[in-house]
Amino acid sequence: MTTPQARRPRRAWWILLLLGALVLVGAAALAFSPGFRLAPPVAFGDELSVDLSEGDHAVYVTPSDQWSEIECTGTFPAGGVLRLRPDMLQQAIVIPEQWDAQGSFSLGIASPGTITCDGPVADGRFTVGPVMTFFTVVGAVLLAIPGILLVIAGVVVGAVQARRP
Repeated sequence: MTTPQARRPRRAWWILLLLGALVLVGAAALAFSPGFRLAPPVAFGDELSVDLSEGDHAVYVTPSDQWSEIECTGTFPAGGVLRLRPDMLQQAIVIPEQWDAQGSFSLGIASPGTITCDGPVADGRFTVGPVMTFFTVVGAVLLAIPGILLVIAGVVVGAVQARRP
């Protein structure tokens, strides 16, 4: 016959910590991965050549001291002229560097193209990347909450098990 203490799982706290860490890594990937998928930035006035997939893309600038005076133009042979739309749900990218959202655009088919941004901002640069929306940020936060709770539960269960003989 086994005693209740022998049946008690001794490593439950490791499982909780591992699950919590995996969920937190997923939340971080959701929140920060767009920053690592940006095209190499170029200075204002220079031309950025990109080969973009079908779907939504965004133009990001840094610094954006005079956001309303920065203008971006571009052409895509398969998709026509760049039509940059201001998107109030679009968010800035903060990792690995601070990039402010200038606007987004959509391509019906994959296409190479060129984009140029210019403005009165000294040392301004721009780049193109995936759209980071408010809902992406909220999704990352909502995913991080159970991850944090799992880590806390793992620490509490580990502490309680360590105190028991």
